[in-house]
Amino acid sequence: MYEQVREDTLFCMFYASVAMLSLTACCYLLFRRGNAFNPGIVPSARLRRWTAAFFASMTMSHLWYTPMLFLTSADDMMQNYLIGGLLDCMTVFP
Repeated sequence: MYEQVREDTLFCMFYASVAMLSLTACCYLLFRRGNAFNPGIVPSARLRRWTAAFFASMTMSHLWYTPMLFLTSADDMMQNYLIGGLLDCMTVFP
């Protein structure tokens, strides 16, 4: 069951695009002061930094699955998914 994920090209492309989307959102929030939809509204720097930190943690949670996915055997995948899920719970939810 777990070896199918490695061969699914569409899943890997979607996974990488979601990681890049969250990284782009993080960089946008850090380097742009105005609002994308209404330039007259300027959010506070503190709110932008906290939201950028959230998107950065989402990007990191996507990236630490990648080595585990491609460098481990199919027998170890259940343990790797457990470790990755615990890392997600520790970073994204709080």
